[in-house]
This record gives sequence, structure tokens and C-alpha cells, in this order.
Amino acid sequence: MTDRPNNPRAFAEVVSIDVWRTPYADGTGEADLHIDVGFFEGRLGSDDVAGSPVRFRLSLKRAEIYVFRDQASIIEIPASSVAREALVASKAKTTTTQSRSIKGAVRAALGNGKPRLDLDLAAKGGTEITKRIERDEDLGEMRIAHRKMPDGRGYVFTIQPATSRTLDGSAWDPAVPRMRLRDTKAGRKRGDPPEVTVQIHCRREDLHIEDPTIIDATVWNGGLLSRNKQIAVEQYIKKEVLAMGLPCGDLSDSFATVIMADAVSVEER
Repeated sequence: MTDRPNNPRAFAEVVSIDVWRTPYADGTGEADLHIDVGFFEGRLGSDDVAGSPVRFRLSLKRAEIYVFRDQASIIEIPASSVAREALVASKAKTTTTQSRSIKGAVRAALGNGKPRLDLDLAAKGGTEITKRIERDEDLGEMRIAHRKMPDGRGYVFTIQPATSRTLDGSAWDPAVPRMRLRDTKAGRKRGDPPEVTVQIHCRREDLHIEDPTIIDATVWNGGLLSRNKQIAVEQYIKKEVLAMGLPCGDLSDSFATVIMADAVSVEER
């Protein structure tokens, strides 16, 4: 099977994806699946893109990596083989501060002849306790979680930045397999084994768009209104996604899905 481009022309500066697997082992029919994904701040709509009406900077605030089994469901994914991120180490430290005001207690003690009891009660009543909890966490650059698709078609890895506003860099070590694949028809006499498809998804609200500039202002009714710029960017993105043969929702909807890239696994020895 021929793999689709790992770095689509339009979003090559924003996302990168490579997918490969080891050969299916004799006897078990299993192979290790490796996925290398990277995120960057891209500058889209530059002069080398003919006909681009707008220029802007684009990065992602969140992304989902979909791993789809083949349509015939010949490939199985053992649940125990899926990479599971270690829990974040966390240490909590509590600081307690106390302060007392006993002026009223002293006056009460002098007035009724019960200094010890009244002094203690007033002091306790005037005590202020402040607690401050500080948490020391060992955070990586990105937070990663996974879930199984409800229809059994594969798995999804959700990636969010841990300490910054947008995703930047590699999500994980690509040398470590994300999961194992099992070819349930490894004994076939002819034909190649099926492959999995990996896609990078995000929502419209996950697109971090900065510095939109209308190249030809006359085309966009002056090009000075922010809504006009937003429409121009949305139309540009949708056009490029559809040109890759991928579906794209209505980008005026903040929950619309955008498929930034896709790739099919290839065998590497």
C-alpha cells in the first residue's frame, strides 16, 4: 500500500508526522508501530503559495492523534501494548499561618475577675488560621492521554501543552513504540498485509491564529475588519484541507474538526 504524504504542503510548517512499523514476526504476526509527530509555529500563505489571499501564523493549542485499524479489521491492536503515559509526580506542601489578638481578652479579665478563663476564650476566638497549599509537580512539555474509540476502530492520543500556550516540539520519543499490531491473516500466500492510518486532528478552537494579513484588500471588502480576516483564514484552511482529499467541517463552528495531516504505516527493517 502506498502511503500518503507525511507532510502536506499547506501545513508542513505546523505539523509533521512519520509512521512506520517493524516487519510482522513469524509465528506471532506482530509488529511494533512507531509514530513521530511534531508541532511548530508555521507561517502560512507566503509568496510561494500561488493565489493565497491571506498570510498568518498558525500553531495548535491541542491535538488528537488518531490511529485507525484497516477497514477490513484484519489488524488487531493488543490493549496491553498501547503506550500509557506515566502519572505526573506530585508533592503537596501545606503552610499554616496563625495570628491572635488578645486585647479584648485582657480587658474582660480585668473586669470580671476571671482572667485565665476569659483570656483563653478570647484568645481562641480571635485566632486566625491561614492555610496555603503549594504543589510541586514534575511536568513534561506536553500532557498526553489516550482512549479507545467506542467502535473499536483504533485508539486516540490527546496532546495538550503542559507549561505553554501552544504545542511545540515532539510529543514523545518516536523510538519507543506507541503500540503493537497483530496481523490476523499473517499466513496469507499472496498480497501485502494491510496497514494502519494515522491522522492529526484538531478542533477549530484549537487553531491559534496570529497576525492575519489580507494580501489583496479589495477582494475582501477592504480587509481591515477582524471578521473579514477571520473568514479569509478559515476559507484558506478549508481549501487546503479539501485539496488534500480530507474532510473539513464548517470552520465558523468552534467545534468543527480539522484534519491537519495523515499518513499510512510503512514497513521498515
